[in-house]
Amino acid sequence: MITEIAGNGVYERVKARIIAHEYAPGKRIQVEPLADQCFVSSTPVREALIRLAAEHVINDVPKAGFFIKEISASEIEGLYALQQLLLDWSLSTIGNDCRGNDNRAPGILKPPDLLGETDQTTEISAVAAIRIMDNLFVHIARQSGNTDVISQIANINDRTHYIRQKYFEMFEDTKGAIAKLCGTYHEKQFDRLRDDLRNYFHDKMDRLPDLLRLLRGSALRTSA
Repeated sequence: MITEIAGNGVYERVKARIIAHEYAPGKRIQVEPLADQCFVSSTPVREALIRLAAEHVINDVPKAGFFIKEISASEIEGLYALQQLLLDWSLSTIGNDCRGNDNRAPGILKPPDLLGETDQTTEISAVAAIRIMDNLFVHIARQSGNTDVISQIANINDRTHYIRQKYFEMFEDTKGAIAKLCGTYHEKQFDRLRDDLRNYFHDKMDRLPDLLRLLRGSALRTSA
């Protein structure tokens, strides 16, 4: 049991470094230096990387090693589309449950006040914005009572972490959507929230080409 807990701790530390893109896209992940940074042996790090590869967070290339995934517009668009559909379905199960359909979700979970005492969304950092949206999406998924949906939502959060952080950093006007989505959910306006989520994801897909161009330009300036 202690070994399992320790292994999960290494996994979380390794994942945090990778989803934050501390390594450049396409770069090979060196197991030994990463193990030194985590103050553990190479075995739990290698096990964590195998797990992350199975979750499609990184690439495991046979006979070559583990690599940071390149940012792909088609993959990001597909993940956004899938996440929006899963969240929409999760919210639809609330309505079905309220009509007495016993085959749907159990009791409704109380939507939390995810913004807390934060009044000015413009003061929210990109890191805080990601954390709030991650919590919002996972909580919505929990309304479905479906563990597969919950896992899928969490996995997409991980796989899109970096691109979403850059989205909030480069487009300041997007932070207003956080208050709108969290407020609508907290007020249990689920039908309106479904519409707001569609608009939210539509905006992210519309801005994705510009965002990728900005990231490429930034990478070129850094390497120059």
